[in-house]
Amino acid sequence: MSFMGIKFDNEIQVLWLLGTLPDSWETFRMSLCNSAPNGAVTMELVKGAILNEEIRRRSQASSSHFEVFITEDRGRSKSRGPKGKTKGRNKSKPNFKDVECHYCGKLGL
Repeated sequence: MSFMGIKFDNEIQVLWLLGTLPDSWETFRMSLCNSAPNGAVTMELVKGAILNEEIRRRSQASSSHFEVFITEDRGRSKSRGPKGKTKGRNKSKPNFKDVECHYCGKLGL
């Protein structure tokens, strides 16, 4: 449009820029419009806010990947107590052969 010599007001450019943001930015868009001083959203305000939000989202995404990486290390403990025995609870299956069913009266599973 600028090639054709068409100029838009600052407010129209701001609204167009906010309208091109993805749907996942809807909360950001609304909070920015509602928090603008004197109800006027300027291009400088929008540019700075978008850059800050993008940085925040990227850092949040990278930190969540880091947390997932840390929690994936769960499992059997590699630490052992005295005489090579493992510290932790016994993971053997419980024995139900002497338990009577309340429904049918049979023993076991």
